[in-house]
Amino acid sequence: MSKHYDAELLFEGVDFTLNAGDRLGLVGPNGAGKTTLLRLLTGAEKPTSGHVSLAPRRRIGYFAQQVPNPDISVLSFLSDGEADHLARRMRALEARMADDATVLEEYGQVQERWLALEGWSAPQRRAEVRERLDIAHLPDDLPVGKVSGGEQARLMLARVLLATPDVLILDEPTNHLDAAGTAWLGGFLAAFRGAVLVVTHDRAFLDRTVTRIVELDGIHTTPQWYEGGYTDYRAEKTRRWQKLLLDHEAQEKFRRRLEADIASTKDQARGVEESVRSGLGSDKIRRYAKKVAKKAKARERRLTRQLTSARWIAEPSTRPPLTLAFPVAPEAPEAAESVVSARGLTVKLGARRVLDDVSLDVHGRVLVTGPNGAGKTTLLRALSGRLPTDAGTVTTAADVAVLPQTHDDLRRDDRTVLGFFRSRVPVYVDEAESLLDAHLFGPDEWDRRLRDLSAGELRRLLLAVIVNTGTQVLFLDEPTNFLDFEAIDVVEEALRAYQGTLVMITHDEYFARNVGFDHRWHVTDGHVRAA
Repeated sequence: MSKHYDAELLFEGVDFTLNAGDRLGLVGPNGAGKTTLLRLLTGAEKPTSGHVSLAPRRRIGYFAQQVPNPDISVLSFLSDGEADHLARRMRALEARMADDATVLEEYGQVQERWLALEGWSAPQRRAEVRERLDIAHLPDDLPVGKVSGGEQARLMLARVLLATPDVLILDEPTNHLDAAGTAWLGGFLAAFRGAVLVVTHDRAFLDRTVTRIVELDGIHTTPQWYEGGYTDYRAEKTRRWQKLLLDHEAQEKFRRRLEADIASTKDQARGVEESVRSGLGSDKIRRYAKKVAKKAKARERRLTRQLTSARWIAEPSTRPPLTLAFPVAPEAPEAAESVVSARGLTVKLGARRVLDDVSLDVHGRVLVTGPNGAGKTTLLRALSGRLPTDAGTVTTAADVAVLPQTHDDLRRDDRTVLGFFRSRVPVYVDEAESLLDAHLFGPDEWDRRLRDLSAGELRRLLLAVIVNTGTQVLFLDEPTNFLDFEAIDVVEEALRAYQGTLVMITHDEYFARNVGFDHRWHVTDGHVRAA
C-alpha cells in the first residue's frame, strides 16, 4: 500500500500479513502516518495504491486513540455492536409488520444474522465485560466525556471486546490506564488467539506484548522492520544508525581524498599548459600535458559517478529534534517551600465524594498514583483552581500551569495554531513563529486549525504554551499520552532539569523513574495518602 495526501507521500511499500497469534507493534514519530495506516487497515480510509483484504468471516476490533463522540451516553457507546444494530432494526421492522407485509423477508434475514451472532446474549455479555473491566458502576446515561480518562479507555476496550473480534487493532490502548488496567490488558492479549497490531508509546508494554516492530520513521518512505520488543528495537535502531554514520564517514573521507587528487591533477595540468604557452615546453611536454589533463577529467568523471551511484550513502538525516527547556524565574521557590496548600478539600460527583476532607501541601516533585476513577485528575484540577470544590480551601503562592489529560475541548476549536499560542503566550507574531518552529510547528502549520491537529500535535502545542509561560509550578496529567518516543525522551530530559515544583500523574513506570520524584501520593477512596 501507499498513501498520499495531495502531492505529499506519507508512506509506500507497506506489505505484510497478520496471522492468528501474531503480535506486531507499530511505532514512529507523531505525524508519520501511524493512525492513518490503522484507518487504512480498518477500511475507514482508502489507500492511494494497493489494497487491504480481510479473511472471510473475520472481524476487526478497532480501539481508537480518542472517544469518537464524548457526548454519547455510556450505554449507547457500549450498544454500538452489530448485534445491537440488528436488534434495533428488528424492533423497527416489527413495528411496521402490521401495515406492511413486504418487510417480512428483510425481517427474516436480519433475525437470522442476529441469531448467528447470539444477539440474545448481548445484554448479559455487556454486563460481564463491564464487571471485568471495573466500569459496572458507571451510570448508563452518563456522557462518556464526563468520565475519567482511565474509565474512557476501559469503555473503549469494552466496546472492542463486545464485538468478539478475530483481529485487534489498538491505537494507544494504555493511554490513561492505571497499572492494574495495563496488566489486565497485557494478560488478555497474551491469551487472545487472534492477531494483534498495537500502536503505543508505553515502552514497558511493548516489551511485554509484541514480538516484532514496524516503524514509520518519517525519514524513509517505506516501513522499517525490527525483531523483538521495545528494548530490542531501540538497540537495533541505534546499531543501524551508528553503522550508517560510520559508512557515511568512510565514504566522506574517500570523497575528500578523491577531490583533493583531482584538484592536484588539475593544478599539475594547468602548470604544464602554462609552461607550454610560455614557449618553454616541447612537443613531448605538450603531449604530456594533454595526458595529465585527460587523467584529471577521468578522475572527475569517476567522482561524479560515485556521488550519483546508488551505492553512495547519502548523509544520514533525521527529523529535527523537539526543543524543550523550562525557564525558571530567579524567585522560584525552594523545594521544601509549599506553593499550594489545601485544607478540608471536598469534591462530590453526584452522591459520591471523589475527594473527602483532603488536606495537603505541595512542594518539590510529587508523583500521584491510584486506580482509574479514584480522583487523581480531580485532585489536580481542584488544586489548580480549575474545578469548583464543595468544601475546603485552596491557596496558591505562585501561578500554576496545567497539562490536561485529554483535549476534548480543543478537538472542536476553530482557532489556528498561531492564534491559540498567542492567546496563551503574549508575544509578537515573529517571536511566536520562532517559538513554534522550535516545537516542530513550521510555517506550513501556523495557520492549521486546532480541530485538524492529531492528538500528538495538540500535546506538543500545549507543551509549547506551558514552557513559554515561565511558570514556577507544573501540574502534568499523563504527560506522555500521545507523544512519540523521541518527544518523550526530550520531555524526560527537560523535566529532570526543571527546578520548579512538579506534580505529575503518570502510569508510565519508565517515565516516572527517569524524571524522578521526591514524594508519592496515592489517591483512593476519597483520600490522599503518602506512599
